[in-house]
Amino acid sequence: MRVIMSFSPGQRWLSDTEVDLGLGTVIDVNHRNVTILFPATGESRVYATQTAPLTRLALEPGESVKSHEGWQMQIASVSEKQGYLTYHGQREDTGETVELVETFVDHHMQLNQPHKRLFNAQFDGPKWFDLRSDCWQAQHQYQRSELRGFLGARVDLIPHQLHIASQVGQRYAPRVLLSDEVGLGKTIEAAMIIHQQIQSGRASRVLIIVPSSLMHQWLVEMLRRVNLSFSIFDEERCQSMLEEGGNPFDSEQLVLCSLEFLAENNGYFQQALESEWDLMVVDEAHHLSWSVDAPSDEYVLIEQLAQKIKGVLLLTATPEQLGHESHFARLRLLDADRFHDYQQFLQQEEQYAALAQAITPLLNGEQLSEQDKQAIAPFVSTEPELLDTLDSSNQAQCDKLIAHLLDCHGTGRLLFRNSRAGISGFPKRQLITHALTLPDFYRDRYEGMPENLLVPERHPLLLDTWHKFDPRVDWFIEFLQQHKGQKILTICTHAATAIKLAEAVRVNSGIRTSVFHEGMSIVERDKGAAYFAQQEDGAQVLICSEIGSEGRNFQFAHHLVLFDLPEVPDLLEQRIGRLDRIGQKSDIEIHVPYFADTAQQVLLNWYHQGLHAFEHTCPTGSAVLEQVRTQLTQALQAPDDSEIQQQLISSTAELHQSFKQQLEQGRDKLLEINSSGKGRIESFIEKLRDADESVELEKFMTNLLDVIGVLQDENDETSYILKPTEAMHHSLPGVDEEGTMVTYERETALKFEQIQFLNWDHPMVQYAQDSVLADVKGKASIAVHQNTQLPVGYFWLEGVFVVSAKAPKSMQLQRFLPATPIRICVDAKGQACEPAFKDLIKLKFKTAKALVSALAPQVEKQLPVLEALAQKSADKVIKQAQKSMQELLSEELHRMRTLQKQNPSIRDEEIEHLETQIKALSQSISGADLQFEAVRLVVNTHQ
Repeated sequence: MRVIMSFSPGQRWLSDTEVDLGLGTVIDVNHRNVTILFPATGESRVYATQTAPLTRLALEPGESVKSHEGWQMQIASVSEKQGYLTYHGQREDTGETVELVETFVDHHMQLNQPHKRLFNAQFDGPKWFDLRSDCWQAQHQYQRSELRGFLGARVDLIPHQLHIASQVGQRYAPRVLLSDEVGLGKTIEAAMIIHQQIQSGRASRVLIIVPSSLMHQWLVEMLRRVNLSFSIFDEERCQSMLEEGGNPFDSEQLVLCSLEFLAENNGYFQQALESEWDLMVVDEAHHLSWSVDAPSDEYVLIEQLAQKIKGVLLLTATPEQLGHESHFARLRLLDADRFHDYQQFLQQEEQYAALAQAITPLLNGEQLSEQDKQAIAPFVSTEPELLDTLDSSNQAQCDKLIAHLLDCHGTGRLLFRNSRAGISGFPKRQLITHALTLPDFYRDRYEGMPENLLVPERHPLLLDTWHKFDPRVDWFIEFLQQHKGQKILTICTHAATAIKLAEAVRVNSGIRTSVFHEGMSIVERDKGAAYFAQQEDGAQVLICSEIGSEGRNFQFAHHLVLFDLPEVPDLLEQRIGRLDRIGQKSDIEIHVPYFADTAQQVLLNWYHQGLHAFEHTCPTGSAVLEQVRTQLTQALQAPDDSEIQQQLISSTAELHQSFKQQLEQGRDKLLEINSSGKGRIESFIEKLRDADESVELEKFMTNLLDVIGVLQDENDETSYILKPTEAMHHSLPGVDEEGTMVTYERETALKFEQIQFLNWDHPMVQYAQDSVLADVKGKASIAVHQNTQLPVGYFWLEGVFVVSAKAPKSMQLQRFLPATPIRICVDAKGQACEPAFKDLIKLKFKTAKALVSALAPQVEKQLPVLEALAQKSADKVIKQAQKSMQELLSEELHRMRTLQKQNPSIRDEEIEHLETQIKALSQSISGADLQFEAVRLVVNTHQ
């Protein structure tokens, strides 16, 4: 860069004091003043010609320049005529020879090369250099962290959830079935998997398909749990986008839509099918009915998508409760080549059941019998010494054998299932019954039809008046008043019942009430649920129809009122499951008002005395109901016949116990060990806890926010309020004028959902760093340092260099060679040294410019020394990255090839991806280069 100080209209100049103005053009000049227009901002400045704080833009051969039309050219030579510079060279896009007069240089152009900014007085204070260096270092550590994608999840650190998320999230194109029992957190697991896939670059386009009743819940959960903003696609949105042309599903990266919408609109389904996706998530997959001869339309729809999309997550109820055929249908969606024959699948399941049974003694610390060893032997054929030399008293040997069997387990790679029996942390459930007297209004209307008294308010003549005389209403209002200040979830079978009950509560008590039923729109339901969730000024009670028991999470409450009872055990479990979830902090009180000596009491006793369904989960309910349905109907029709009642209870209890034993015997304990992560996830959780307790992020963000002009005020011991200031250099999404509340504490974030949970994964933290690194601020800096042991004018030159390479995101380059900062310092003699500067002093602009001008020849001599030292360090970084990549991925490739011989769940494309990855990364890492990112000149003084 050459400095030319004479002015002529049309010349291009940069402001030394207002670098954000961009590139200016001289529009007027006389012997006293020069007027500069800065087109990028539309502003103009008038300067004295003798003291103008301006630097002429005069590029040299070898540099690149951008035209105002947008094309770039590589400069071959520069000519000057009548005060104007003309650049000659070739366009980078077309290769044609062109000329570019300086007048037509892009006015957004800024000087990016650190040393050129330094020599042309485009420098900043010392804190900006430090911030730039710190941001590079923070990004480097984050990109290499094994915790990436987990740090930001607003979840409790629950072992089985984190284990499943870490196992599945780190795979290429995972295809798995998440089938934990109700309340164990399948949605949270899916959210963390999606988040990690996106954060790591394994996926960028995600399609979530759910029942329409759960759409907004998923939308909120993705945003609240992992800061992922999905777009809801429905007919209204798609129709409006079709008018603009193209495939509407191509317009967003993260899409959420309902299964019903796709099933009812074949045109939109075809567009979804034609769009490219990396990952598909399907919730409530057990509703996709299938048989060999007659798969449902919904099943076929998902099957077509699953055949095209590489990554597939299915979320479903526990397979044992649905039967083997249903289980086979789910697995068939994940791997149609392997699961193509149902009878063959049953035979394989028997083999794996025998394996799980054979391994049970080891799990209990007992010796294996010869029969057990024979059952295990086929699964260790590649490593027979694991069994031949096994000492059952040696825990390390047992663990190694079990780990190998988990790898080889048939569906263990496809299927994750945790049961409540194997997971701790659930609350107790207590049934509290409230016997009431049947009013004559009901008795008279239902004479001869006692079974209809299960929901007596449904009589056609009473639909509008029942709430005025039904004793359950008065009891309910009194119950609410007795539990003032406590959240109470109430569920009825029918929407009309919920509406009338809510109306009665509002009119007769004034208690804040919210409703939730199928007659409301999805948005209205969400508002109702949100009103109930508000701790202050929210509804005390949420009154739901049966739809309220599907998928919603109300675990902040622990009182459940069942205004009536469903006739299906699974629905009862779903109702209780809204509160009975892992992470629930209180024991659950289940309140059941009922009319004594009626069908209501018969159903209550059947559930409680026969199935024990209130105080314990009841996986046998549906199977038992199939066996005793006739008896139950007879009992409901004869509530006064104690003998029929007792026979029903006895039959139910016997069947319940028998089915429970069968389920326990059929439990695949090996699969549950694989799903729970016990013995394998603890160290990972400890690292997450250490990260939570570290103050490194808080210190980093406090400094970053201060430098860029965001005020961080303490709100209380665990939270802050962020507000923009007039000196704000970069806008931050999420920080508004009124202030944004944030916390660095997981516990606070879980307790107060309105507070942003800042962590290394959080978009605000990432954006703040990116905005600093994308700017030129801090690329060049100058400061003075006081050291009386060294002469005045002695200097140090600091440089930040970055080693980087390029590869598609799916290749996972950042695992081995993320952008890596190298900070080098040399003194005036060209000797490398460790910078140990404290309290660097910022200089006034004129003084700084004079110092740079005086020291420029000496500084220019040290720049090659600085770069040579950086290159030496870069070579070591590249060599280590290549070595780490080859060792880790080659070992993984060998392991996958070996396991595939025994476990057909390992797909060919996974192995092919690893082979491609090794080859591509080897080439990318070898081609890594070194970029000069920032420079700081530190000059010694005695004052």
